Amino acid sequence: MQQTSNTGNVARLAIAQALSMTTMNVNIINTALVGSLLAPVAWLATLGLSLQFVASMLTTLPASLLMVRFGRRPVFIGGVLIAAFAAFFQGVAIMIDHFVLFCAASMALGIAHGCASFYRYAATDCATEEERPKAISYVLAGGLMAALFGPEIARNMVEWVPDYLYAGCYFSVSAVQLISLLALAGVKIPKPTLTRTGGRPIGIFIRNPVFVVGMICAAIGYALMSYLMTATPLQVVNVAQLGTSANATIIQWHVVAMFAPSFFTGNLIQRFGIIKILLAGLLAYIVAMITALAGDQFSHYFVALFLLGLGWNFLYIGGSTLVASVATAEERGRVQGVADLATTSLVAMASLTAGGLHSQFGWDVLILAGCVLIAILACGLGWLGFYQRHISLRTS
Repeated sequence: MQQTSNTGNVARLAIAQALSMTTMNVNIINTALVGSLLAPVAWLATLGLSLQFVASMLTTLPASLLMVRFGRRPVFIGGVLIAAFAAFFQGVAIMIDHFVLFCAASMALGIAHGCASFYRYAATDCATEEERPKAISYVLAGGLMAALFGPEIARNMVEWVPDYLYAGCYFSVSAVQLISLLALAGVKIPKPTLTRTGGRPIGIFIRNPVFVVGMICAAIGYALMSYLMTATPLQVVNVAQLGTSANATIIQWHVVAMFAPSFFTGNLIQRFGIIKILLAGLLAYIVAMITALAGDQFSHYFVALFLLGLGWNFLYIGGSTLVASVATAEERGRVQGVADLATTSLVAMASLTAGGLHSQFGWDVLILAGCVLIAILACGLGWLGFYQRHISLRTS
């Protein structure tokens, strides 16, 4: 019965993930472009998107703690309602040419994304330990639908509201978000039984290489992807002059690469081990960076962003699986909240840095600066490999 119940949860969470990512994709494709129209100075073009990530960062830990106390479903539903209103007011801000309102609405949408980021963890609550990678993978696979619908909304709704470019995109995803309520209403995840101690202190986990490296892989994997994807529309449309349609196609296939592998990433982790999958993600990122520096044709951006999506999938699912494996039910609120706080913090800094670096120094410097995160990721994986070999030798 538990397996059947969790299958239903995974399906519903996958639908909610798909709709949440659809909204996020439309924002990533259009928000910097809207910012370039509304912002008083060019370097503030990505401010709305950066504030969105900041709000998501500030939301993750409180949202996770609220889920422990009140359950996953009420917090998820609250996040969806916030998303619907936020996207609506983004569209309104465009119509009244109000940059501050647009940024405020973007921040509200960040709150919603902070709640939605726990869909993947919620899928593991009723799963066995060996089924957790698959549960996370299948929920994230819902993002494949976002890869199909998000860019289409971004491409076809640009002029839907006459005389107000991009406003129709935001009104559309506002309506899309409301569909999530139907899916989330049937999610059934019991609240954890709380003890007086509340489980082990967070310091125990901070000293655990499995948790730390899992957090590093998820955080850097997401931040580096966001870093490059935030700047890509500005580079493709405003610098390379390839057009908004080319930009939408590049982002669309990037998102396909992010989520399509989710149908088999969990199985790959079970077959080859988590270290090899994380290393494959790192390799994909390295090749993506090299490709991004190789030229400024459509093919260069397309291949680089496709590989970036593939690397994100392996690193984010692998890192999330490590984080989910170390905590008991009552510890999940703090442990998962801290891990996602690290992720969203790094994502927010990466997004804000991307806009400044791109406007002041250009695409090549932006890519080379990202190599610092690649080096940190490589060191973390080396540490985890050494730790696992050490544990294996001690137990043999």
